[in-house]
Amino acid sequence: MRGSGYILWMVAAAVLMLLEGSARGAGLISGSYELTVDETVDKTASGTTRAVRSKNTLDLRYKGFLAPVIQNELTFKVEQFRDSTGPDTVKIFPGISLGYKGSYWNAGAKRTIEDSNEVGKTASITDSYFMEVFLVPPRRLPDFKGKYTLETNFQEGSTDTRKTSWNLSSNYRPYDWLDVKGDYSRNLNDDRLKADSDTEEERISGTGGIRHFISNKIKLDIQYKVEKNTGATLLDAGGAKNQKEEETQTVKNLIAFRPFRDTNVDASFDGELKENHVSGEHNLTGNFKVSAGQKIGQPYDLKADFGRNITEARHTADDNKKTEDTVTVDWKAKYSSLLDFSVKYLKKDIEEDHPFDLTKNTSSGNEEWTASWVSQILPTLNASFSYDKNDTFSRGAKSAVDTRYNLKANVALRDINLTLDPSYEIAFKNDLVTMVKSETRDFRVALTYKPIETNNINSLLSHTYARKEDSLANNINRTDSTSGNVTWKDPLPGWMMGFDITRQATDTSNDDLPPDITTNFGVKASYKYRRLAFDTSYKYDKKKISDDSESFDVKVGWTAPSWDASLTYAFKRTFSVAPNEGQSIGFAFRYVF
Repeated sequence: MRGSGYILWMVAAAVLMLLEGSARGAGLISGSYELTVDETVDKTASGTTRAVRSKNTLDLRYKGFLAPVIQNELTFKVEQFRDSTGPDTVKIFPGISLGYKGSYWNAGAKRTIEDSNEVGKTASITDSYFMEVFLVPPRRLPDFKGKYTLETNFQEGSTDTRKTSWNLSSNYRPYDWLDVKGDYSRNLNDDRLKADSDTEEERISGTGGIRHFISNKIKLDIQYKVEKNTGATLLDAGGAKNQKEEETQTVKNLIAFRPFRDTNVDASFDGELKENHVSGEHNLTGNFKVSAGQKIGQPYDLKADFGRNITEARHTADDNKKTEDTVTVDWKAKYSSLLDFSVKYLKKDIEEDHPFDLTKNTSSGNEEWTASWVSQILPTLNASFSYDKNDTFSRGAKSAVDTRYNLKANVALRDINLTLDPSYEIAFKNDLVTMVKSETRDFRVALTYKPIETNNINSLLSHTYARKEDSLANNINRTDSTSGNVTWKDPLPGWMMGFDITRQATDTSNDDLPPDITTNFGVKASYKYRRLAFDTSYKYDKKKISDDSESFDVKVGWTAPSWDASLTYAFKRTFSVAPNEGQSIGFAFRYVF
């Protein structure tokens, strides 16, 4: 570390500490001290390793006003690292900032330094300056905001950069239904060490929007935006490379029509044209959508949508145009809680044209029918059924057919805290190209039971069984999962205890492998009395295929108004042939003044 600079900042820190007595009452000075110590021991087949690491952190901060409109802030931070496996390190982070607040403008400056005793590393200095102007005139006049920033980073032998930016914006709203906005930004990056690395970027944009209610039944929303982006990497000998010059035009239109209370019609168009003036390539996208909805009495609800998405590349080596049309019809009928139906039809067509290479032209799409029934048969029994059929097309010919049936139920016996959720699904797949058919059957049932539920004791027992048959893989996959836990609050004053157990089992037929079974046991406890807190937990994992393992941890902490401290211990072990265990102990202390 540089001697003179280090002494200067140490003197500044001493001044801050002397000011504490007079400034503390006004809340202008603050500070904190933190100490953490960790020791870890790991035993493996290669031997035993031990590491001790500690960190000391002192953070001082002063904030006040040199004058009613001039704000200043001084910061000083020291970090000391000790590591038994490596060199010790000391880092300092002094900083100073000034800010001026006026009626129509603000300005400020800030310097931060990072210095350490690391070999071959010099101090890093960052300076930043800014000035901004803002004008908010009364009535319906355009406002104005402008900001200039300059940031320099210097580290001897490695970094010497300057970043300059200008940002200007204005918003004009002459009427409630008309909004006009303009933005301009310019960024310059000057790297004084790396050759041919300076860059410049410029962006200018204008936006106009109209949002108007023609009547209480017709709403109009129009927005147009044009944006131009330029940039380049500047060469030291003159000229530039990586030049960029792009212009983007975006338009959004929406009209909403509500002729009657239960009728709605919406139409929208979103378009974007992006022009690359360097390469000459253009990309055009457009989205058209028309939707209508009609409620017929109380039980019926009918909706229909048509959308077209167009993506087009122009003036390229491979001009192309992709058109995607989607038609959707959705019908719902709810006669009662017992009879709730819905039917949906969707058709999608995609065409891609390449005028320069007709062999790349292609078309695809799909047609989907979906139907469902939801019913509350009894206060304790809900059921649902769904059907889905999806036909896939390629170049006008049907290529695949997927069909799915799903039946679900829910039984909730609240008086005894028991819930049962069975489900059964059948899926058929028919690939008309490869002439391969497959069938899967998936049965699943989940049971949840709360045997004890009081103000102090909560318990939960759950079990899930699943069985899946796959004709293509010619196997059956079974999954069995069981879990249970009990939490007891205040078995003794201030205590909380808990116990949990989980068993997971999976098995696949025809794989010549035994079932994979894992059982986890866990116990946890905590105690809190005034400022004292205590937490501990133990977990044991019993596995059939891999090695068993166990872990244990405990934490004791004390929290006071201005300081807190904690002591932690953790242990883990794997019961394998080769030794594999480790333990760690840690201490943390923090004082705030």
